[in-house]
Amino acid sequence: MRRIFLLYLIVITAWLRGNAQLLPSDTLTILQIAQEQGLSQLGATSLQFDKKGYLWVGTQNGLNRFNGYQMKVWLADGETNNFPNDLIRAMHYENDTLWMTTHTNALCAYLLAEDRFIHFSEQLDFEKTPSLKQSLALHAASDSLLIVGTAGHCLLFDRHELKYEVLQIPQLLEHDFVTCIQTLDEQKYLIGTNASGLYILDIKSKSLYAVDFLKTLQGAQVNVLYKQPNDDLLIGTDRGLYVLTQDTKELTQRSKHVIRGIYPWDNGQLLMSGASTNFLLTEDGKWRNLTFLDHNGNELEAVVLAYQKDAQGGRWLGTETRGIFYYHPYQTKFKPHRIQASNAPKKDFISIFNFLRTANDLWMATEFGFVQHRLKSNDYKLHRTDFVGYTLARDDKGTLWVGGYDQGLLRYNQKADKFDRIPLPVVDRDVIQITPISPDTIWVHTLASGIYALNINNLETNPVHLLGNPILGSRTGYVDRKGNIWIGSENGLYQIQRNKEIIYYDSLSNERVFAITEDQQHLWVGTAKGLNKLNPVTGKITHYTKQTGLPNDFIYGVQVDNRNNIWVSTNYGISMLNQRTETFKNYTQDDGLQNNEFNGKAAYQDSLGYLYFGGMNGFNIFHPDSIPINTHTGKTHIENVLLFGRPIADNILYTDTLVFSHDQNVITFDFVNLNYLWSKKNRYQFMLEGFDKEWRPVTRDRSTTYTNLAPGTYTFKVRGSNNELLWGDIDEITVIIRSPWYATTAFRVGLALFVLALIAGGFSYKAYQQRLINRRLLRMVNERTEELSEANKALYQSLELTQQQKENISFLMQELNHRVKNNLQLITSLIDIQSFEISDQRIQDRLVTLQSRIFTVSKIHDLLNVRDIEQGVSVNSFIDNLAQDLITFSGQNIDFHSDIAQVILPSNKLTYIGLIINEMITNSIKHAFEDQQTNKTIAIRFDISGSDMILEYQDNGVGFNKDKMWDAGHQGMNLIHLLIAELKGTIDIEINRGTIFTIKLPTN
Repeated sequence: MRRIFLLYLIVITAWLRGNAQLLPSDTLTILQIAQEQGLSQLGATSLQFDKKGYLWVGTQNGLNRFNGYQMKVWLADGETNNFPNDLIRAMHYENDTLWMTTHTNALCAYLLAEDRFIHFSEQLDFEKTPSLKQSLALHAASDSLLIVGTAGHCLLFDRHELKYEVLQIPQLLEHDFVTCIQTLDEQKYLIGTNASGLYILDIKSKSLYAVDFLKTLQGAQVNVLYKQPNDDLLIGTDRGLYVLTQDTKELTQRSKHVIRGIYPWDNGQLLMSGASTNFLLTEDGKWRNLTFLDHNGNELEAVVLAYQKDAQGGRWLGTETRGIFYYHPYQTKFKPHRIQASNAPKKDFISIFNFLRTANDLWMATEFGFVQHRLKSNDYKLHRTDFVGYTLARDDKGTLWVGGYDQGLLRYNQKADKFDRIPLPVVDRDVIQITPISPDTIWVHTLASGIYALNINNLETNPVHLLGNPILGSRTGYVDRKGNIWIGSENGLYQIQRNKEIIYYDSLSNERVFAITEDQQHLWVGTAKGLNKLNPVTGKITHYTKQTGLPNDFIYGVQVDNRNNIWVSTNYGISMLNQRTETFKNYTQDDGLQNNEFNGKAAYQDSLGYLYFGGMNGFNIFHPDSIPINTHTGKTHIENVLLFGRPIADNILYTDTLVFSHDQNVITFDFVNLNYLWSKKNRYQFMLEGFDKEWRPVTRDRSTTYTNLAPGTYTFKVRGSNNELLWGDIDEITVIIRSPWYATTAFRVGLALFVLALIAGGFSYKAYQQRLINRRLLRMVNERTEELSEANKALYQSLELTQQQKENISFLMQELNHRVKNNLQLITSLIDIQSFEISDQRIQDRLVTLQSRIFTVSKIHDLLNVRDIEQGVSVNSFIDNLAQDLITFSGQNIDFHSDIAQVILPSNKLTYIGLIINEMITNSIKHAFEDQQTNKTIAIRFDISGSDMILEYQDNGVGFNKDKMWDAGHQGMNLIHLLIAELKGTIDIEINRGTIFTIKLPTN
């Protein structure tokens, strides 16, 4: 008998398990929010969102506000704004007020804008009826009425008058309390209890009573009441799920699952929270097991107690012991795939290095060999070699060639479904790249022996040298759309053009090349330190690194999608470069990638535009157009303002202006963007108008500090982006820093008035003193006037005498100048008469020279006789006139050119310069020009250079012997030398088609 019973028990158990397994299952990948984010307690009993977008969490140990990063906690410590009790059962948010039921103080409310709590416990007699303290359920019946469920009672609370009405549950059982409340119609509500079943609450008659159509659940534990769109009510109990049809008042059972909570989900589905299992109930009444997984793949069992959906479509679940679960359909953008081959040495973390798709098969080079993934049947076959497979390629005939480390070159035999080894004439068995370059030829890249060209028809090989050298460590080869061959190696990038010309590029961000691809205009090259954009026409290379937005500098793979975006795999996820905006969007394992670390060569694009990326723990396949994008930007708020690192008491979220004294000038602003979908990827920009000239650079930091702010008015502005770098609205706050008392307008006006009064008093006193002085001076003036009158008479007589003497002196000077000029003219005339009487030509020449010197002295005398001669004489007019007169005096046809600066010189220097020019012109006239010469030219240049005066004289005569020019017979040149020495100058002579004299004279 005992054996029969055990056998029966085993059969029943197996049948139950079989039925449980037959129930379909769904999984949700969620983000768990718990103590690490500051949640005060893991029992999250209720959830609410306020109008600013914050999530409020009621727990069994405090009230929490969540901003996507951290919780702010309120506890009933007796000092925090009169918060009455930490154990919160239910919450309702409306009109910026958060209503809460607590364990020991019935109903209370938190006024968000005023940052204070209020409660109404003084209206209830807790001593007479202690059970009223224990409030559990809360339901907003209307704009003015709240229904509060307590132990054994319902409280009707008028929010306008702030008054209670107490209604007792009939047929009250021990430890019975109200668990849930739901609307039936405008006047009646359904009340669920913990032990006595269901009741009707009539607001109009203020009564609670039982009805016959609910007798089925008499004595049942009712956990939740949920109203469907058709007004039917779902009733979750420990006995199962029931449906109350409103029209017929018929109560029917739908399942025997224990139901603790009912919440709306997607596509008409309902989330059913059970005692230990959660379900999804579809619109057509089908049940599915629901499993929660964290982002590490760990299963989390939880009883769901609360539910809210945020503005961007995220679901928030408050659990009994696990804190809060957050689910968003866009939370994971990618789906990881694992190789599931029965003969694989391990199941997880199988590295993938290369992809190749052929029809419905996806080939992968892995650390154990080569995997054939049949896409239609979704099964995997491992061609195990126990060596690392590294490269895959198909030739123009469709043959699959593979290679790897320590296994050489292999060719796939499709009929035998195996790989045949192809011998190579090298010892090196590390094949790291296969590049088809023509219908008959593939290049086989070895690690240490270089590249070999293999004829696929006869398997003959020839070494390939570039620029005369073998290419070692060449992990990638690429043939572009123009037929150019690109080879990436350990030592840089090579281009073999169709005309066989080879170009080497040595300006990449790093010499180690791992990937090559192209878009319509550029070649893209991934290296061990950054991404490179190469313009093949101009040779220009642009570098992209971590500093410009990449998540990591080690680039394993590069692909271009159909929108010209560049996708790269790195050592920390994958990244997409938008060429239009020049910005990167980065994805990590949190987004559903196989792992943050990817592998070399494991990047591929098929003919349909799907991208394949492989790494340490599997691979991802996706189409770039199918990646979900979060368009909700979230609200940005300035959360807190700190002075010298300490928070101020103001409720900053509801404050638009702050006023500080002049010494409160070290201010910190804390801010947040309430985008909850991967909030750690949110970015921020801010500026302080009045201090910053433009927006600060984009940052992930949520706080900034300004120090030593001067008195004035500032406006702090901040904006935040979501995880997609889409920017939201700006939040701002005005900050006024008052001037110190001594810098205020009132003080300055008072000080100005005081100063003016002092000045006026000073002037008045000074005027009084001046009047006294004036009286004394007046007496003195009168006395001195008489004395001066006599002195003036004597002075007038003296002035008349002086004026008469001055006129006499002026007359004498004029007479003197006239006589000097007449004498000079007389001497010139006597020389003329004497020259007529002398037949010796040599003496006549000397007389002419003497006559020109006297003429020069006469010209200088004329200049010195001009008024205001004390200020000097202008050189340009003097030299021009002197030279013209001397040339005219000579009677020869000589062209004269001058370039003379407008310089004023004193008369003593001018005399010497005039005599020097006279000697030079005379010398040119007498000795420089030949009789038959027609184009006779003299040029004079005079300028100031630094501290020197430069006099340059030039003629185009025959020149002379420089060695004999200072002989005794050349008196003119000796005179020039003597005059230059008197002026402390130097002379330089150049004879080249004439003579050039360069004379330097000091300006001082």
